[in-house]
Amino acid sequence: MIGDYAVFDADAHAMMCPKMWEELPAAYAARRPRPVRIEDSADLGRWTNGWLIEGRLLPGPFGPGAQPGNEPKRVLREFGAPESGHFSIGSITLADPQARIRDLDEAGVDAQMLFPTTLYARMSAEAGFEAALFRCYNRYMARQCAFDSKRLKWGGLLPMRDAHQAFEAIEEMQKLGASAAVVFGTVGDRLLSHSSFLPIWEKFASTGLPLCVHMGMSYTPFEQICQNLFETHGIGMSLPAQLAFVALVGDGILDRFPSIKVAFLEFGAEWIFYMIGRLGHYLPIDRHDMPIKDSLPKRSIEEYLASGRLFVAAEAEDRLLSHELAMIGEDVIVCSSDIPHSEKRENSATKIIERTDLSDRQKRKILYDNTVRLFGTP
Repeated sequence: MIGDYAVFDADAHAMMCPKMWEELPAAYAARRPRPVRIEDSADLGRWTNGWLIEGRLLPGPFGPGAQPGNEPKRVLREFGAPESGHFSIGSITLADPQARIRDLDEAGVDAQMLFPTTLYARMSAEAGFEAALFRCYNRYMARQCAFDSKRLKWGGLLPMRDAHQAFEAIEEMQKLGASAAVVFGTVGDRLLSHSSFLPIWEKFASTGLPLCVHMGMSYTPFEQICQNLFETHGIGMSLPAQLAFVALVGDGILDRFPSIKVAFLEFGAEWIFYMIGRLGHYLPIDRHDMPIKDSLPKRSIEEYLASGRLFVAAEAEDRLLSHELAMIGEDVIVCSSDIPHSEKRENSATKIIERTDLSDRQKRKILYDNTVRLFGTP
C-alpha cells in the first residue's frame, strides 16, 4: 500500500530471457532466440546487441521494423547487465521472484499483473513456432509466479494462428493459473475478428478469463512503414489498439460472446476519444448503407463502453484523465507501472495519488478496485 491506498498494478512485465525457451520442443529448439553482439557498433548507442530470431535482429533503432525492446545486455551478465541496480536481473526476468516481491514492497504495490515483452508480437509468423514460444513463456511464468501467486499474477499468451494450438494453450493456461489471456492488436495482417478465429473466441469465452490486448507492432505492414523508434512508438506499436477496437467492438465479437471482458494495455487512453467519435459517426450511416449488416455492432459505441466489459489503462500523467473518466466511466480505467521498461513509470501510483483533479474515490478505483473488477481479487 501507499499510505492507505491499496495498489494492484494492472500491467508490468517479465523481460525476455533464455530461460523462457528452455522447454521448446526439439523441432524448434535450434530456432530459439539467440543473444548476439554487433561488432561494428560505434554509432549505435545502446543498440549494440539483440536477439537473433529467424534471421532478424530484434530490437533495432532504425530501418524497416525499427523497434525498442529488451536487449540481451539488460538480462545477461556476459552482455554487460549490471550486477545490481534499481531492478536486479532476477527481478526483471522473474528468474528470482523473491527479488520482484522486494521491488513491489519498495514501490508499495500489493499485487501485480505480469505480461510479456512487446517483442513477442513479432517473434514468428509460423504458427507452430509461435505457439511453441508462447506456450513456453506461459509455463515459465506459471512456475515463477507460483512463488507468491497472490501478488504475482500473469497473463498467458494466446497463439491465434493455429486453432488446435490455441485450444490447447487455453486449457493449459487455465490449469497453470493464468489470470488473463494476452493477444496483440492483430494477428499479422488479420484482424482479431477474422472468421478463422471465431472457434478460438468461442472456446476462450467459456473460460471466463479477461482478454488483454497489449501494445506491440503486430500489424505486419507497419514493419515497412516505421523507419525509426519515434515512428514505431507513434504508429507501429500504438495504432493496433484501434485495429483491435474495431475488430472486437465494431465487428460484433462482443455481441457474439457476451461473457468476454477486454482490456487495452499500454496504449494510453486518449485514443478512445477518437474511436468513440469516429465509429459513433459512421455506425448509423453504415447500418443504412451496408448490404450485409450481420457484422455491425448491435448497440451504440457508448453503450459498449458503459457495459463494464471494456477496460483501458491510462497513464498517470494523462492530462485528459478526468475527461476519460467522465466519458467511459470510473469503473473501467486502470493504472500500470510498466515495470521494468524504459518509460520508468514505477511511481505511477504515487502520481495518481498526488493528482488534484481526481477525487479520492476515483483514485482508489484506478489504483485497485477496477483492476480487481478486471482480473479478480488477488
